[in-house]
Parts: sequence; structure tokens; C-alpha cells
Amino acid sequence: MIVKDQGIVLRTVPFGNTSRIAVWLAAEGGKMATLVKGSQREKSPFLGQYDLFYTCEILYYAREPRNLHILKECTPLAARPALRSDWRACAAASYAASLLDRALPYGPADPGLFRLLDDTLDGLVERSPGAAFVPRFELRLLRALGLAPAWTHCAECRRELLVPGPGGRAAAWLDAKAARLLCPACGGGDGGGGESPGRLPLGASALGILAAIAAGRSIPPALPAAVYREIREAVGVWLERHADLSPHARTAVLEILEAGSPRPFPSGGGLAGHPA
Repeated sequence: MIVKDQGIVLRTVPFGNTSRIAVWLAAEGGKMATLVKGSQREKSPFLGQYDLFYTCEILYYAREPRNLHILKECTPLAARPALRSDWRACAAASYAASLLDRALPYGPADPGLFRLLDDTLDGLVERSPGAAFVPRFELRLLRALGLAPAWTHCAECRRELLVPGPGGRAAAWLDAKAARLLCPACGGGDGGGGESPGRLPLGASALGILAAIAAGRSIPPALPAAVYREIREAVGVWLERHADLSPHARTAVLEILEAGSPRPFPSGGGLAGHPA
């Protein structure tokens, strides 16, 4: 059966001397792999028709039992050449694609995930990203996967969290081991007065921004360094504990994007349609 779809290339791997396997996030088919026969030959019709971060219209022969389809035709809809000249945007795009590749099994997926990656790549073409791109994209992905936390209430007593702690204390605590948010009373053990092992403090500013991003609302155009660090650590813990994703790629892209980043941290970059 021949199937027509749109897909974004997440990665490619060699297959023999002249062929490649392309892993796609498709609008209708979800995460899938196609064998691109003879794509490395000099006169291959596939030359220049697909590559990392391309959005393409694809025709393929579906071979469901083997989970490796045969690509018949491929037409690029968005090649995004700017991602090959802006090293920061390329690093961010690589991380976004790899995160979806690692988070999704092969098979059908929510079409919103394809739109999320497509919009994100378009946004990276328009504007070079800052370091805050990473937790912001991760939060949108967690929401799309149904793994996003409720940043507004304590997981233990259900008390509202978006209230500053007295005397400048934490407005909430993130229990890193259990990956849950706790109010000062439940998390600090003494009304928020002291840290407990494995618990990260979160201030009201960071909580407000986390809740706004999770709800798709606008956030300030730049983040103070301290607020950014709280958000970065909280989202990293949640991603590792709830999505079971290794932090190694995250560490690498953060090192790239944080190098030379201005203070305060720009909050936009690569998230088209969602105001910074």
C-alpha cells in the first residue's frame, strides 16, 4: 500500500554502501522509518530531497509488520538552510529533534507533536535561540506528551503554590526523587525554613513563568539569571524522572547556548506562535 504523508527528518543512518534509513516524525503516521534505496548514488532522485530538519511530502510503501517502510518519492516543503549557518540554531534544532526521537516509540503519535516540531524549527530559522529555549521547548513537549506537572498546587496538600514564601523563602519545593511539587509546609519540613536533601527550592517568579509556559501564555521577554537557573533545574529533573530521558544531550546543548548568553536570559527563540 502506498501512503502519502508529511514528515520531518529526525535522523538518518547508513544502510549498506549507497542507501540510508531516514527516521521521520510524520503528521499522520507518527514516528516511522523508511529505507531510502540508493540515495547516495550520483544520479539518485533522492539527492537533496531530504536531510535533517527538512519537512517533506513523502510517498512510501507501507510495510507494517517490519516497521521499515520503503520511500518511493520525497519532495522538500521546508529545507531550512538557515539551520546550517547558525550554529546555535543548529544545536537547538538537533536537541529538539533528538528529544522527540528518544521520547517517542515507533508508531502513531499525537499530530500536535509534529506541529510542535515544525513550528519550533521554523522559529529557529527566524531567530537564533537563547539558553532559555531549552526548558521552554521541554515544557511544551511535556505538555504534548501528557507528562506536564501542575505548577500551581502542592502535590501533597493541594495548597496553591503561586504565593511567595515568608521572608523570601521558597514558594515551593521540587522533590527531585519523586518528581513532585510541594508547598513550603510539606516540602521544607519546618514551614520552608531549611532545605532537605534532594529537594530544590523554587521562587514565586520561577513558578509563575513555569505555569505560564505550561498554559501557553506569554512570558516576559527576558529572564533574570537566578530565575532561569531555577526553571532549568526544575524542568531537567522532571524530564529525567517522568520522561526517563538521559540528561547528556541536554547538558551539551545548554553548554552551547549558555556560552556568551547575555544576562538576563532571552526567553524566546524558536517557538513560533508563542509570544516571548
